[in-house]
Amino acid sequence: MKELIGTLIAKADLNQEQATKVAEVVKGFLADKLPAPLQGPVLSAISGESVDSVANQAKNVLGKLF
Repeated sequence: MKELIGTLIAKADLNQEQATKVAEVVKGFLADKLPAPLQGPVLSAISGESVDSVANQAKNVLGKLF
């Protein structure tokens, strides 16, 4: 989440409080809209979890879909 907040501060010219709020709104929006199998990997990526871990989660989810 820190990386997303940092990007919002740098690219959208938001302050820390605004960027944090936007990041939380985006996270909530994605949690509501994404199918359950995709929520884990996407929300993990937003939260800053290891890229390898997120990639493995996505691989497992996609493998189950096909």
